[in-house]
Amino acid sequence: MNFPLIKNASRGSKLLIFMLLLIFGLVFSSILGLLIIKMRGGGMTDITNLQINQICSQIIGLLLPPLAYVMLVKEKPFNYLGLNNLPKWALLGIVAMFTVLPFNAWIAEWNNSIVFPESMAALESKLKNLHELYESTSEMLMKGSNLVVGILIFGFLAAASEELLFRAVIQKALVKIFKNVHVGIFVTAIVFSAFHGDFYGFFPRFILGLMLGYMFWLSGSIWATIIMHFTNNVTVVMLFFMNKKEIINVDIDKVGNTDNTLLIILSIIATIAIFLVCNRFKNKTNQLTN
Repeated sequence: MNFPLIKNASRGSKLLIFMLLLIFGLVFSSILGLLIIKMRGGGMTDITNLQINQICSQIIGLLLPPLAYVMLVKEKPFNYLGLNNLPKWALLGIVAMFTVLPFNAWIAEWNNSIVFPESMAALESKLKNLHELYESTSEMLMKGSNLVVGILIFGFLAAASEELLFRAVIQKALVKIFKNVHVGIFVTAIVFSAFHGDFYGFFPRFILGLMLGYMFWLSGSIWATIIMHFTNNVTVVMLFFMNKKEIINVDIDKVGNTDNTLLIILSIIATIAIFLVCNRFKNKTNQLTN
């Protein structure tokens, strides 16, 4: 098959194609999920129905639109997505997902304690209700899933679909629009976090988005960010299931929490240091290829 399938598409046409694919994917996945639930019965509180709805959303709503988009308008779609390489040094991103824990836990605690002015009390109440709904739905899904299904939904599908959409397509587009890598990564991280619809988890997810964005820019490999994202999510899944089996007794929401300011500062320094090392590897690779 020769790519792109649509020749000589303008920038405006490409944007329109992407938006239509994404909207269609999200709407169609929602309708399909609801139809399957109606056929099965049991409503949205049924665990299997929740799993089906989530999988439909991840595959049809988030994973297929970026894949279809690059095949329609890009000459080398798999190269564009960063699927053809994985520098070994990019695996340092896995370490970064753990070094950042104390800092991000501190950010999460601050984010969760944000109080709005009295005049915005109604908005605050709505945002807290959305946060509780997000948390309770995730917990319900994990409680009702076995370990394999939990890893599939929260680990692989979440990581692959979100990274292909946000890093491989949206971030690349925003970097071109703003003509600035850092602004493109920053705005993508905002969009990525806002997409989850959880204000009281916005800032730690934004930090995660920044880390994934910079790793994609440095490595040029979507595999690197998928692995990082997968590591982050599967760590939570594994802790949840070990708690469930009473192997450990850990408050997952408190993992990484510390009152030790020095440890939080060291967390920031260590994480930044990892990305600086990756940047050095990238520069060496560029020198060897030039």
